[in-house]
Amino acid sequence: MADQLKRSMELGGRHLLGWLNPEQDYLPTGGWCITHDLARLWDALLRLEDATGFVIPGHLEGAMLTNLHWLCDNPDGLLFVPPGLDWQPPNFELHTVREGILTFNALIQFRNSRWAREAGRRYLQTMQRCLGSDGRWDVMKFDYARHFTVAEGQSLDDVYTHANGPDLTVSHGRSIEALVWYYRSTGDQLALDLAERLARYHLAHSTTPDGAVPAAMVDEANQGDRQSFLYTMCGLFQFGLLTHQSAYTDAVLRTYHKAITGLVNQCGWVAHDLGQNRFPDESGNPLANTESTGAAARLALWLALHTGHSEFFDDVERLVRARLFPGQTTEADLRNNPDVEIDPKQLGGWGANRFPHAGKGYNPSGTAEIVHTLAAVYRHISARTEAGLFVYMHFDYSDAHVEIKTRRRNGTATVSIRTLVGDNLLVRVPGWAPRETLRIAVDGRPISPRFVGAFAFVSKETLAAAKEVVLEYELPVRLTQETMPQGDRYQFAWRGDEVTGIYPNSWPLPFYPTLEDPDNV
Repeated sequence: MADQLKRSMELGGRHLLGWLNPEQDYLPTGGWCITHDLARLWDALLRLEDATGFVIPGHLEGAMLTNLHWLCDNPDGLLFVPPGLDWQPPNFELHTVREGILTFNALIQFRNSRWAREAGRRYLQTMQRCLGSDGRWDVMKFDYARHFTVAEGQSLDDVYTHANGPDLTVSHGRSIEALVWYYRSTGDQLALDLAERLARYHLAHSTTPDGAVPAAMVDEANQGDRQSFLYTMCGLFQFGLLTHQSAYTDAVLRTYHKAITGLVNQCGWVAHDLGQNRFPDESGNPLANTESTGAAARLALWLALHTGHSEFFDDVERLVRARLFPGQTTEADLRNNPDVEIDPKQLGGWGANRFPHAGKGYNPSGTAEIVHTLAAVYRHISARTEAGLFVYMHFDYSDAHVEIKTRRRNGTATVSIRTLVGDNLLVRVPGWAPRETLRIAVDGRPISPRFVGAFAFVSKETLAAAKEVVLEYELPVRLTQETMPQGDRYQFAWRGDEVTGIYPNSWPLPFYPTLEDPDNV
């Protein structure tokens, strides 16, 4: 489908706008928590606008800004639900610390907001005040704590959500990446100081020398989640890049090689929980969460761009094509499931799923995170460097340097590239694509492929008077099998990096067509 990536994230953007409830002053009601979801919307929508030109209606942006001012108008300056609302109970949770930083960063980066700079500084000062020297939160230093009472023999640590347990990726580990973005946008030294404190803590507590997930995190007593662990790895990697410290980047690379394949199935299935299975789906397996798939794709993207492991671009494209695209509710789902009652609000959304590969869910938090990831992927499809113009991924895209159009038909992938600058052209060829099937033509004239690593190279001299370069390669067919935690097995038919069928299948809203005869692909 032409422009599938752009269409998918813009459909997600429209879905996010649909969460703004006019009956509650355009707050995003109906999700997990209004503070968390509002911040997620800000980050995703402004990134989407920057990537594609997506339009945020002015009255909605104005209402979102008013609500952001209101929800931060407390002595801590953090995103907390104001006490006393008759329709939303207060919720002392630090899971949203990351989202607040992302919001202020987005307003500074894309709106040059003076208010966001002032509010963001206050936000960071509260984090600094309430973060103990041991890396744990001193919860009684939050002014918000005074609104909560605890039973005799308990502490506030026992009752507030995402507490000081064995796994702090769920509160401040996930914030490191946001602090790095904030520092890059503002140069605020406090953001870098906090990122360093948290990075040191999580290098010690959330990674291991051999790259395995720490035992305390996978223990059944841990109430962790996989997306927070993946966000933490993104943050450690970005902090290592920013400060030129290989201890961090190497630790994340080891973790990716050793642990991520155990957390993320080849088809892109990722459970929400890490450790205790708190949220089983209707099949008894851990609840799948496409937000986590998006986080895995973003981690693969950063590693592919900055470690020289171009094979990780294969992972990015596979996760997007095999899980994120199929996991989104589209008009086709509405047409193909006439007997299923689907909330129109679901269109364009992602979320937790009722079955491992069916029963598509939707929520503002998950959708926003995936839009964030897809915007990052879109922004890095191509790049112009000293060596030439690189095409990293095979999605439709255009900017001032290049126009890329892709097509997959009859078992063949076609990538058409029009260069708009006089540079060498380097186009990545997927590692799974049979090299013997690769064909390259310049203005219809076949040329012999020349490779620089994983990239097909076409010199600027060859392109001097050319208008179009076309790559073609076959999409190999294969069959794989995955065993779920409950022991149930699924067979997947693949064409290239896309799933074309599954057996057995589930309803409603399946991700893939049913593979009728798994023994004869």
